[in-house]
Amino acid sequence: MNRVAPRAVKELVPLKLRAKNYPVVMSLLLATIVAGASLPAPAGVLRELYAQYKARLETLASTRAPDEAVYQLFSYNAFTLLALSAPFLGPLFAAYTAFSLGLTVKAVAYAEAKSTLALVLSLLATPSTWLYMLAYAIALTESMWLTAAMLQRRAPALELTLALLALAASLMLLSATLDISLAALTGPATP
Repeated sequence: MNRVAPRAVKELVPLKLRAKNYPVVMSLLLATIVAGASLPAPAGVLRELYAQYKARLETLASTRAPDEAVYQLFSYNAFTLLALSAPFLGPLFAAYTAFSLGLTVKAVAYAEAKSTLALVLSLLATPSTWLYMLAYAIALTESMWLTAAMLQRRAPALELTLALLALAASLMLLSATLDISLAALTGPATP
């Protein structure tokens, strides 16, 4: 009996180490979003981003069934999740994605004459935002662990990586469902 308990605790060590990274990674993602929303950008870039944002909203609004909209939103975010989990390139793609989100918030504020700070706070007040950030933090942490394993020329713990990526994908699905449900409750103008 004593031999089983230490082994079980030892198997949880990699998970605990990864879990300690999640708040740090989420903070870095948040800082990058705020940087994207805070830095100056040319008006032409902001108009183009706003047009892309509105086109995406129209695509989601044109779906006949809510589950189709959830699927579209989830599939887009699942591709992003996979890219974030890629060894070596995951952190670069995460920085690009988070900065682009911040820049899109700035574009919406510019085009709709709203406060950028109010939109960032609104984004952060949405529960789905935190689910997305946790899912992205899990994927990005796995990217870092896979990169470290490859650089050290050791076999990565793929079982744990796949389980955590499945958890992240589940969080993405829940988040997409919350987004579409909130949009349906509040009306067509809500993203």
